[in-house]
Amino acid sequence: MLLTSSSLPPQTSRKLAAACLLAACLLAVGCKSKQEQPAQAPASAPPQATMGGQMSEQQKLAMGGAIFRKNCASCHGAEGNGGQNGPSLQRAGLKYGRTPEAIRKSIVKGRPGGMPAFGTTLQEIEVNTLVAYVISLKK
Repeated sequence: MLLTSSSLPPQTSRKLAAACLLAACLLAVGCKSKQEQPAQAPASAPPQATMGGQMSEQQKLAMGGAIFRKNCASCHGAEGNGGQNGPSLQRAGLKYGRTPEAIRKSIVKGRPGGMPAFGTTLQEIEVNTLVAYVISLKK
């Protein structure tokens, strides 16, 4: 016997429709989440520093570049070549020094005249990778 919506009581028909809709949504979400899973890192990739491993220099620069674009580029330019509010970071000499320690101090504590302190905003790993990135900007 074929069941149609007119042969079922209204309450049963609504429950059946709701169950079918729920099943379709769960199926769609399940399929979507499988498609959006990130690609696995190659087996030769070093472990992430956040897991206690070492980052490669390339990973440090990539992470530092992302942090730079998010926090620094609005003043220092997208490529670190200077902007309206911040000097170029590509020069051989920087006002407060180009050593990792001097750059770290500028990032963490800020500098008079406009450089804000990021010591409470950035985690240590972010500061470290940002320092490496700023050093790499030297032309």
